[in-house]
Amino acid sequence: MDMLIICIDKDDDIGVKAGAKSPVIGRAACLETACRLGTADPEDSDTNTIFGGIQVYDELRSQGYEVEIVCIAGHRDVGLKSDRSIAMQLDNLILKFPADKAIVVSDGAEDESVMPIIQSRIKVESVKRVVVKQAQNLESTYYIIKQLVNDPKVARVIFIPLGVTFLVYAASSLMSMPNAAPVAIATLIGSYLLYRGLSLDEIIETFISNLKSSFSEAKLTFVTYLISLILMIMAVIQGAWAVWNEVNDTNAVPPGYIDLAAIFFNSSIWWFVGAFLAIVIGWIIDAYMDEDESLYRYLATPFFLIAAGLLVWGGTNYIIDMSIAWDMATKNLGLSILGAVIISYVGVQFANYVRRITQYRTVEVIDF
Repeated sequence: MDMLIICIDKDDDIGVKAGAKSPVIGRAACLETACRLGTADPEDSDTNTIFGGIQVYDELRSQGYEVEIVCIAGHRDVGLKSDRSIAMQLDNLILKFPADKAIVVSDGAEDESVMPIIQSRIKVESVKRVVVKQAQNLESTYYIIKQLVNDPKVARVIFIPLGVTFLVYAASSLMSMPNAAPVAIATLIGSYLLYRGLSLDEIIETFISNLKSSFSEAKLTFVTYLISLILMIMAVIQGAWAVWNEVNDTNAVPPGYIDLAAIFFNSSIWWFVGAFLAIVIGWIIDAYMDEDESLYRYLATPFFLIAAGLLVWGGTNYIIDMSIAWDMATKNLGLSILGAVIISYVGVQFANYVRRITQYRTVEVIDF
């Protein structure tokens, strides 16, 4: 046999609507199936696919080629079940009709998504897409939109923000506060853009995954993660409270956005440092209990966190105080940088010292 013509029906319309059992083999059987499917549902595009395959079959037969036509259907639940069904049928057909090449006939991108399965089993000579002329690319567009809508990642990125935005607008209208709606929506969209832009979603997912893992493995980090979460909430509250007091201080000059950001972080930085310290301490204790080599990597981390907190605290102090006492603000910033360098150096030396002591004791035990 020179060639095998394969008509693809990934969602098994020929079985559900026409009652045909896949695979359908031969011109007469495929023609009967197409007529039954067209009668059951005149709008189904798979009818055109089968007729297109029959047209190719007749053309090749008239040219003297030895060909056969088959119609392969997948499963109503498009996905893994459909792909596996098509693969099994294709394996059996190739054993029965050992053709050198194949021509694939489909009605659009959804059916053509099984092309890798077909190409892994037989050489594909050509792909014929059969679509209604009045609706070119409609099938492909529908399939792409359908895939995007069903993708959980796309749904989270698009539909959740839109849904929350509409809810905020509806709630503002119901409370007779239409002027608050633009502010609330702008705040929501701005927060979401920062959330996505800074990859906070990945950080939160990692945090939740580690929390579940530590709970299931009965590790101390489960408690330290919860402590960290509480401290982070307190940090946000502390920073927001400081900003609120500054904004509502009638005796002070209205601060700018940079000043407000500096006030927020200056008031909350040590709460954030404490939150991250809680996590790292949990890591260190668990690594020590498990005798894990990662212990030595964690030992210097608390020092780096304190150094980073000192830098942020000194930098925000400089922004807040430079308009009042520039000399004192510069001096405090310099001391903060110096202190951060010293603390970081001490942390590195401490981690190396512990590593050397541990290795020395291990060598002594082995020698003994």
